[in-house]
Amino acid sequence: MRAVWTLLVDSYRLLRARILFWIALGISLLVGVVYLSIGFTETGVSFLFGAAEFEHDVLRQGTDEAEILYLGIFSRFIVGLWLSWVAIILALVSCASIYPDFMSEGSIELALSKPVRRLTLFFSKYLGSLLFMLLLSGSFVLLVFLALRWRIGTWNPSIFWYVPLTVLVFSYLYSVVVLVTVRTRSTLAGVLFAMLVWFMSFILDFADEMLYTFSYEGRPDEELYEDELKLKQQLQKWHRVNLVAFGVLPKTKQTMLFADRLVVVAGDRGFSERDFANLLMGGMLPEPVGDEVDRALRRNSVFYILGTSLGFEAVMLGLAALGFCRRDF
Repeated sequence: MRAVWTLLVDSYRLLRARILFWIALGISLLVGVVYLSIGFTETGVSFLFGAAEFEHDVLRQGTDEAEILYLGIFSRFIVGLWLSWVAIILALVSCASIYPDFMSEGSIELALSKPVRRLTLFFSKYLGSLLFMLLLSGSFVLLVFLALRWRIGTWNPSIFWYVPLTVLVFSYLYSVVVLVTVRTRSTLAGVLFAMLVWFMSFILDFADEMLYTFSYEGRPDEELYEDELKLKQQLQKWHRVNLVAFGVLPKTKQTMLFADRLVVVAGDRGFSERDFANLLMGGMLPEPVGDEVDRALRRNSVFYILGTSLGFEAVMLGLAALGFCRRDF
């Protein structure tokens, strides 16, 4: 256990020495401060710490609508752009060279000279690499947690679910980097293959949403013409095929959206895409359409989203660990 702890501490020191870590941390804090600058007054919404104010009848200090909007901005815009994309890309680029550097001549001999199993060395390096995303997402969500207390007046610890979910998404993709870099010792190849898997996951996820919408939403079957019904049945068939193909890939987007089922809004209910969309549209979103939005986002089970993604990661890491343990250093 002491050897594992030593390896984790070494990984942390290595991350601190990387300039991308500090760049990502600085950008993360900047984004957090911008989010913190948004506030609510007795008459409306303020921006840039009160530099600009806009009156609004509904979005005012102390209302549930203000909390929904504030969490929606964080969940849909900041998490959707920063934590789900930019931060993960920076983390992948920064951590991609860890295994090639570790396996380089001189470094690996020193590590193998210690009384530690190769498998322990492999997974200690992997866990140490996850520290990058853990520290980045943890510090950012902590700032948002304090912002919610200041701007909304409530403590909402449920938003910390974004930390493990962000680390999970990073770990899915980083497992691909580890497999490729262990096999080829090429940092560039590892990043490119991870981005390819990410792109394929995005395409199949988009196809899943479109096929589901056109296959299962809309008018009941008994109200459709014969040719419309045949087309709908054909789309349902392709949706099932897409589910199988998508099942073998990590669900990066759906993993992040899973936080909507866990984050609590207004004290007793989960974050609702319908409520947020209604606020953005001035309350003009029809109720059935809003229900369809929430139902479409929550239709897949926990096992399908997290279980199959973790299964993909386990396969990638298993193959990488096998190659690492069998390599002749």
